[in-house]
Amino acid sequence: MIELRFHHLLCFLGFRGLGYNKEFVDNFRKVYEKVFTEGQKVILVTHPDVICQKCPRLVDGICAAEDKVKNFDVKLREFLCKNGISNFDSVLPNEIYKVIKKLSTQEFESICRSCEWFSLGYCKEGLLKLKSEQN
Repeated sequence: MIELRFHHLLCFLGFRGLGYNKEFVDNFRKVYEKVFTEGQKVILVTHPDVICQKCPRLVDGICAAEDKVKNFDVKLREFLCKNGISNFDSVLPNEIYKVIKKLSTQEFESICRSCEWFSLGYCKEGLLKLKSEQN
């Protein structure tokens, strides 16, 4: 099982192979494949995860933007709880994404607007694509 920050589920929606450096992107791609593509179970957390381990902003196990990033995690966790998911210890990504499909663009923006990647629009585009898919 993979330990994953809540907000990285939203980042997966917009992943285009961009990032802080090659090591970070390669690691993100590997985790993305396991979780988003293969559907490997995750443990959702509000602290640095396997993606963060290769981030140049993680110093001595602490994210340089921890307060901001934790806010993304908490907001998504609250949304998931309000929409029927409360166990985050062994979660199938497709079950989480069924709930994330209910996320309005306004809710998405309130979670992610202060992210440095937000202005690229990739994650929002990914959310809209997810919402358009039939289940």
